[in-house]
Amino acid sequence: MDAKKTREALIAKKLKALHLYGSNSDESFSFTPLNLDRLMLVGRSPCTLYVKARGGLGEEIKFAPYLEEGEVLEEKWLAPLQRMGIDRLYFSNEDLDRVIAYLNNCLLILGDDGLNQIKERAEIMAEHLQFSLRRAFHAPRLGTHVRLAHRQIGRLIQELQKDPMALGLVWEMLSTIYNLYNHSVNVCLLSVAMMLFLKKPVKDCQKMGLAALFHDVGMTRMPQEIFFKSSSFTPEEWERVKNHPNLGKRLMSDCESMPVEGLRLIIEHHENADGSGYPQGLVLHKQHSWTRILRVADAYDALTNNSLYRPVKTPFVALKLMKQQQDTRGLVFDPQTLDNFILFLGNS
Repeated sequence: MDAKKTREALIAKKLKALHLYGSNSDESFSFTPLNLDRLMLVGRSPCTLYVKARGGLGEEIKFAPYLEEGEVLEEKWLAPLQRMGIDRLYFSNEDLDRVIAYLNNCLLILGDDGLNQIKERAEIMAEHLQFSLRRAFHAPRLGTHVRLAHRQIGRLIQELQKDPMALGLVWEMLSTIYNLYNHSVNVCLLSVAMMLFLKKPVKDCQKMGLAALFHDVGMTRMPQEIFFKSSSFTPEEWERVKNHPNLGKRLMSDCESMPVEGLRLIIEHHENADGSGYPQGLVLHKQHSWTRILRVADAYDALTNNSLYRPVKTPFVALKLMKQQQDTRGLVFDPQTLDNFILFLGNS
């Protein structure tokens, strides 16, 4: 059945759309719901969208195409869905990247003007973050602890929705440079999952998640030419980059959702085990005990996923480099934390 026939069947009431998002069927795990309001904001569908439907009593539930890629959702097609209380369509998980890019476009179109748009922008950003994290969940070698982290990230998102200033800073990261946003989401996931692997309390995992999501927010205050520079930084540029932890702490200090521990992690996330890091040059015992976890997660994602400054490395090569990396006084990463991280990756 193609999208046109599905719409005709719904209008003729030969097919019944279902609004039960959850299902234990194998097929259900291959689809993700997308709010219809997003399609009303930006007209053309980013991919084929499906409706969960059943033809009659006892018939098998299926996902039938309702809107083809590039089609505009018309009012007459929306009516039968509204009549049955359907507020979402589904997309295949294979199209996750397209939907994330689509939501990013929605945010750019909305802009950040007008009090009446705050709620809508917050809802789109929360959905965007959820989908970005979902993409990260499918990374290789991440399983049990990532699934546990999902619950904590959900709570984190709920907190962000209560704090307009924090959500505004998520918006800045996303609109300044998309790669910075992706990196922040990845580090958030890795840090929370690592904390869960180490059996840290739920509240501590939440604090780490918030700090990790915003650890690089100070980079939004860097000139665009620094982001895209392919050659080495000049001494002056490097000094500006080294100030981003201070800027990040300053930006987050008025956010009600950010705990004191989170502010400390943001300013310390480039401190090294040997005291050669920046901006404070703290040796390991003077750092917050979670800083060493955030430091490892940040560096690992920068090496394996974030191609902003350097070629991407395989996980094996990245971990080998991190094991060997030394600065002016000794090892950059805490050896015990790095060993635990390798164990975490191997057992997830």
